[in-house]
Amino acid sequence: MDAVSLQVDPVEGPIDGPTTFRVLGVSPGLPVHLDVATVDANNHHWVSHQDYNIDAEGRLLITDPDRPWWNMFFVDEGVVPVAFAGSDGGLDYRISVHAVEGSSSTTVRRTWGEDLVREDLAGVGWRLRIYLPDTGDDVLAGVIVLPGTTGARTAAPTAALLASHGYVAAVLSYMDDTGLPEQFEEIPVEAIAAGMAAFAGHERVDTRRIAVYSCSVGVSVALSALARTPSLPIRGVIAMAPSHVVLQARSNGGPPPRTSSLTVCGEPLPYMPMRSERLIGQLIKTAARRVFATGPTSQALSLRPAYAAGLKNDKDVYDATIPVERIDAPLLAIAGDDDAAYPSDRMARALIARRKRTTDRLLILPNAGHILRPPATPTTVDRNYDTVSGGTPAGTAKAQRRMWTEVLDFLETSLKQ
Repeated sequence: MDAVSLQVDPVEGPIDGPTTFRVLGVSPGLPVHLDVATVDANNHHWVSHQDYNIDAEGRLLITDPDRPWWNMFFVDEGVVPVAFAGSDGGLDYRISVHAVEGSSSTTVRRTWGEDLVREDLAGVGWRLRIYLPDTGDDVLAGVIVLPGTTGARTAAPTAALLASHGYVAAVLSYMDDTGLPEQFEEIPVEAIAAGMAAFAGHERVDTRRIAVYSCSVGVSVALSALARTPSLPIRGVIAMAPSHVVLQARSNGGPPPRTSSLTVCGEPLPYMPMRSERLIGQLIKTAARRVFATGPTSQALSLRPAYAAGLKNDKDVYDATIPVERIDAPLLAIAGDDDAAYPSDRMARALIARRKRTTDRLLILPNAGHILRPPATPTTVDRNYDTVSGGTPAGTAKAQRRMWTEVLDFLETSLKQ
């Protein structure tokens, strides 16, 4: 039996909660090597390795308590690394320590929302996956989560975690799902409003306390629906990596369709064109890498140059600007200043400037990219299969913790009885 023993507290707990590591049987003064490993929801393997000193009671002295989690690296061989996939339930993590005196390992579980009731609703142009805290028939504040182009699956962990914090939370899907448009093209604003109204009508949701949590291109979808549907009972809006304009449609492959991403009464809304010619240099480089590489290579692009060029056309921007001043609810706009997907930092400032409301908040996060998820989510891979997020691993990890703290505070303040 090893003389060394490892204690992790809690053994099971929420991903955004604190974790304490304690090692017994090791003398203070020499570092202890800590390994954290898991398999994510896409069956990809991740692992981190760090050395830490310990105090007199065996606790690892970790300055950044999120570091063992966000610093996990993608380790599958022969596979293009893509961003970590969380779970709307939980994942098991294998924790190991190694010291001169010996080694010890244990398995812990980190959850986004295992003890939740899940319900599905659907209508014309929308689908809802609802997460309910298992608290009987209590009527609770609600949060509607609108994802970006990566779809409902990537937004589900956030919704589940919000439900773990005592909200009725739901992911509102509007594309890339059963019975929905295949891509981000001519999405009916009326469908989004109908999905929000259906959530507001749920028997467990307090209609006086509902917020919207929107991400990436989902922000333009949410804001467009709210601005045109004043009857929706929304008391707070979170705009994560936002756009203040209606965007051009996006395809699942190839050049973007020459139409709007959104429609009203069947007519495409004016949109800000994406100048895809600004991506030619990147496309040439990725094609060259594919030809000469000995293994699979990432095809993800930084789309910011194409969107930044679109912002230079004042008339296009004016025509496509979302009338957010019509939304009678506080707004929290959050963006990373190193967003490689599009200029969300500039767009967040434009949102706040247009509304001119003292109840709004603006949070620009240094060294952070486009993808901002709950804390302790690995940030060492800054892209999915087609889009680069940007930011540094440490910068985005710090931003995720600060963002999440701000989000929870904003929801509590906005949705008070």
